[in-house]
Amino acid sequence: MTALLTQSAPRPAIRRFDAILFAVLATVMLATRPHSLSEYIHLPETSLASFLVAGFYIRSHLAFPALFALGFAIDVVTINLMGGSDFCFTAAYWMLLPAYGVMWMAGRFGAARIGITPARLPALIAILCGAALISNAFSSGGFYALSGHFPDATIAGWLPRLERYFPGTLIATLSWAGIAAVAHIMAERLAGWTVPDSSR
Repeated sequence: MTALLTQSAPRPAIRRFDAILFAVLATVMLATRPHSLSEYIHLPETSLASFLVAGFYIRSHLAFPALFALGFAIDVVTINLMGGSDFCFTAAYWMLLPAYGVMWMAGRFGAARIGITPARLPALIAILCGAALISNAFSSGGFYALSGHFPDATIAGWLPRLERYFPGTLIATLSWAGIAAVAHIMAERLAGWTVPDSSR
């Protein structure tokens, strides 16, 4: 357990913190995942960062399936009610479960072993980058292999897709996770805030 997660707190405080953070992550996903604001401002998609942040902070394991269900619901509504493309909605969609699971576990590992301080940010960034790469292998690689859109799928054929799409995904994930880290450090320094602790 990191130094930032050492102070005990009553269960109601923990549940309240988890609920507030989940509501914030859900709101950001609702704003960015369907790209409904693209007409006004382009916001990079936050899903990978949302699962990382949820894994880092939220104690309840129910947050993972709840966040995944939210993403699924957003996709269904976007496709069926908002005229979005169903190109990505194939059997490979379920590869998002391990893809998001990697980010969730990276967040939990970071909270338990590293924490957030300016000196430890490079280690957190390294974990995030590694997790994002593995996550992309599940999501993008899974889509390439299992969607049916690429009947002659090979690793050699997937690598150019990794080179094309992964940098943008990584930048978006780093940006949103960076916002969360800055907010954490500022809240800790300016308001003496710490994350309510409970056993994980």
